[in-house]
Amino acid sequence: MTRSDGAAPGRRTGWSLRSLSLRSRITIGSTVIAAVVIALLVLVMRLQVVSVVARATETLLDADTDPYVATLEVDSDPNLSPPGNAQFVAVVSPTGDITLSSMPGRLEQALGSLRTTPAGTSVIEVGGSQYRVVIEHPVNQAGRWTVVAARNSQAEAIVVDDLTTTLSFTGLAILVAFGVASWVLATTALRPVNRMRREAERLSVAPERAELPVGPAQDELASLATTLNAFLARTRQATERERQMVSDASHELRTPLAILTTQLDLASLDRDDAQALAAHIERAKNSVARLSRLANDLLTLSRIEESERRSADGAPQTATAWSDLGDEVMAAVDRVRLIASAKDVTVDFELDPPVAVGGSGPGIGGGTVEPQYRLDTGGMAQLVTNTAGNAVAALPRGGSVVVTWRTTPGEGVLQITDDGPGVPESFVPVAFDRFTRPDEARTSRRDPVAASGGIPMPGGSGLGLAIVRAVAERAGGSATLRNVPTGGLEVTIRVPEVRTDPGPAR
Repeated sequence: MTRSDGAAPGRRTGWSLRSLSLRSRITIGSTVIAAVVIALLVLVMRLQVVSVVARATETLLDADTDPYVATLEVDSDPNLSPPGNAQFVAVVSPTGDITLSSMPGRLEQALGSLRTTPAGTSVIEVGGSQYRVVIEHPVNQAGRWTVVAARNSQAEAIVVDDLTTTLSFTGLAILVAFGVASWVLATTALRPVNRMRREAERLSVAPERAELPVGPAQDELASLATTLNAFLARTRQATERERQMVSDASHELRTPLAILTTQLDLASLDRDDAQALAAHIERAKNSVARLSRLANDLLTLSRIEESERRSADGAPQTATAWSDLGDEVMAAVDRVRLIASAKDVTVDFELDPPVAVGGSGPGIGGGTVEPQYRLDTGGMAQLVTNTAGNAVAALPRGGSVVVTWRTTPGEGVLQITDDGPGVPESFVPVAFDRFTRPDEARTSRRDPVAASGGIPMPGGSGLGLAIVRAVAERAGGSATLRNVPTGGLEVTIRVPEVRTDPGPAR
């Protein structure tokens, strides 16, 4: 089915309030509400004025009738004085004769019917005009008299209409002033938003310097600007880290790729010399292994950061018991020993389990609530392998490494200590940064992959300790490094304990 008006189906045509600016919508909305309120006020005030004018007229009419009623109640043959100017008063005797009257002729003709009307106030219509009348029936010895006082209701209507017109124009003026004030206030209130918008447009030109302005008022806009500035700062930091990582990774990849290219070129030149060709191929394999380690380390860091982002978004995190992590420490130490055996380096471990509750010695069981940590066994393997592997690669022959896994109140502590030459103090503050290395005293001259019989271990990429810190921070902990005063290097990783509900006692 086609439409004859040419409009696309489902497309909203015509003017829409949503197409207006926020300032216009605020002004229109507040003005409409003010118009409704003013109209209601004018209506209520009109009704109030009508009631007040009616009561005032009744009071005047009562004042007009009171002297005559008072006289007739005590005198059967009264001598009545004529009413004042603009007073419509009539007195009808018990026999129906009009004793006194200042009424208009048409109103006098209705006095006969008013004799039978109960005392009180009423509105009658005579000759197309409305009159408000007060009727009294005083009684004396001569009988039942009728006293009538009247006023034309047209005067009341004129007063009410004039007042309503005045109120209407006043309300219209107030409404216009309110609309202008709403526009000005909306403009003033949205001025910080416009500044924020203009500053946000600068982000595409100079994102490293852009910052949303925070007004002096402690209001919602200031809170929004503060939150957005914190978000922008985190985004800039993340972007800078990614830019630096790409730059560092490019620099790190350039050297082994250049070496690999040279080795392959030399291999092609020595293709007729089997022994030289084999040596070139072996060196090329070592260069490929170094590139592979670098790629694996970068991938590991990326996965850790992705895991941190999921944790920040509220993804569930698993907790691992102390004993399970201790088993992984022993397994990781066994893997490190494969490298250490080639250099005659001793690698030992010490496990210090939590103290049994209600007991006098260490051990798990007998009522112990075993501590748990937000660290999986894979993370523990990375911590031990990277730190102990780096130590083995840096130690001379005959050195030793000790890996300790123990508990302290509220946290688990993994400590790796060696008796090597240590690192320069200038390297300690940046030891856990990416692509940082100490001087030659801690740099292995042997390729750790070749020394381990093909088992990839950290070393040479400058990412090993960066991975250690990332794993520790993902678990909510920290990693530190220091030179031991008596000689050697000590790396300490602290992981906070996860508080778990032991559940109801059985």
